[in-house]
Amino acid sequence: DGHTTYIEPNAAPIRDHEGHTSGIVFVFHDVSQTHELTQQLSHQATHDVLTGLFNRRDFEIKVKQAIRDAGMAEKEHSLLYLDLDQFKVINDTCGHTAGDELLKQYTSKLSDLVRHGDTLARIGGDEFGLLLHDCSSQQALLVANKIQDMTHRFRFSWEGKTFGIGVSIGMV
Repeated sequence: DGHTTYIEPNAAPIRDHEGHTSGIVFVFHDVSQTHELTQQLSHQATHDVLTGLFNRRDFEIKVKQAIRDAGMAEKEHSLLYLDLDQFKVINDTCGHTAGDELLKQYTSKLSDLVRHGDTLARIGGDEFGLLLHDCSSQQALLVANKIQDMTHRFRFSWEGKTFGIGVSIGMV
């Protein structure tokens, strides 16, 4: 039916009274559920539960790899640090549920600006890291400007109130 099934194969010889092998018995155990749970645990270990973005721990690993790779292959990468402005006001005014919803909506828009192969991570409450692979500082500045423009246009509505936010971006 087109679905993938993960199996764990086992084989055992069939022996006659004299110990000669006369056949083999194969047993296949369906381990699809175990595989799925393992995948979920792996994803949870590397991703932020709320936003689905990479988490701080995994982001730090990817940054270290990028630094090492850049030195070995003479590649240029860029790193953006984003800190949302006015996020605390929304949390204090509307509650943490609203703040969580804002983060989900904002990161969805933010993800649209990220190239395939780059790494976007939530590294704190309202702080994000964006690792731009094979990206010069001039190209990274264009990305930062797109992020600021998107953030400036972004509006969050909650219980009849509409909020705008800002973002502070550091780049290296």
